[in-house]
Amino acid sequence: MPPGPPPGTGFDEPAAEKPSTPWYKKPGPLFALLVVLLAIGGAVAWLFLSGGGGGDDDEPVASPESSLLVIEVTDETGAPLDTGVIVGVNGPAGSEFDYAWLQPASTVPGEAAGASTGSGGRVEFEWQPAGANSDPTTWAATVSAVQVVPAGWTPPGPIVDCVLSRADTQDSVVSMAVEVDVPDPAVDQIVNYTFPNYQFLAGDTVTCRLSSIRPVEPSTTTASTIDAATTTTTVADTTTTEAPATTVPVVTVPPQPEATLWDVIDNSPDLSELKALIQLAGLQDVLSDPNATLTLLAPSNQAITTAAGGVGAPDFGNPAIVESVLRTHVDTTRSLFITQLLALAPPEFVVANPGPHAIDAAANPPTIGGAQVLVADREASNGVLHVIDRVLLPLDLPE
Repeated sequence: MPPGPPPGTGFDEPAAEKPSTPWYKKPGPLFALLVVLLAIGGAVAWLFLSGGGGGDDDEPVASPESSLLVIEVTDETGAPLDTGVIVGVNGPAGSEFDYAWLQPASTVPGEAAGASTGSGGRVEFEWQPAGANSDPTTWAATVSAVQVVPAGWTPPGPIVDCVLSRADTQDSVVSMAVEVDVPDPAVDQIVNYTFPNYQFLAGDTVTCRLSSIRPVEPSTTTASTIDAATTTTTVADTTTTEAPATTVPVVTVPPQPEATLWDVIDNSPDLSELKALIQLAGLQDVLSDPNATLTLLAPSNQAITTAAGGVGAPDFGNPAIVESVLRTHVDTTRSLFITQLLALAPPEFVVANPGPHAIDAAANPPTIGGAQVLVADREASNGVLHVIDRVLLPLDLPE
């Protein structure tokens, strides 16, 4: 027989396995790992560049077709407050209610929307025109809001400055007027917010901070009296509270388009003292002239009562003196909203009777002739009325 292969040569046995190549030297797994690392790096870079979903990029903005009102409610320290807010939107003539709510999404189109600020003290209302005749490029909306301020709290106002943001333009300021329907701090107060000089357009984002002041807590002070003979101490507790804030008058503008400033005063019981003085001086015709262009600083009932009872007070029973006093409250040449009035240069309010009154727009709150504005921008067909907290007196009064 022919000789066979030597034992152990492996012709009839499986070949020995070659040493395996490590996974990190194999091209397939190495390529897959590279793809994963690139994906992770891209995600990290995106988060870094986008701020990780935080910062200013998270601020809400309206879409090019929608309008957005952001309301922040705080106390005087800036702490957020949880409260309810109702917002009403009124579009242009012919399509007043042709809009749909994006936020809150469950609100019926064309109706007022209500929502809570929650623990963050913030709520957003967003809408866009939805009717057949509602072109987003021309559809402008008049917006108002309502909030209930609890008893004891002092509502914001009389003017709240809001920030208007539009794409590709610098932020600007729009004014929100504040009116209290029940000006009594002892009860819940219904506060109405309006934008008298501004209409919302598509792409507008307006942010307003409504800051109310907490009720003043009674403070307890301790007075000690020491008896020298017995060296005993007697302690007496006394409670003190701050004086109540000035009551904010309610000014009601009649719904008729032709309503004049005289109609506004006649329709507002909180201006009854001013009405009586106007009638005494015979100036109804000036304020009811439909062709006039007026700016009137209207002293509140409380202001007139205080002025009449002060030392050296003018004789409010003398028609000539009353006329002189009233004419020092009116500009008969132009109608000025509060933002225009505070922006006058030089900062002076020119009146019919010798003035003018210095304007301090930097004061908090701003003053005109030393008076604070309690209610602003009540617009009539022949002018604008602002209620102030004191009577302005001319330099010289008639005898």
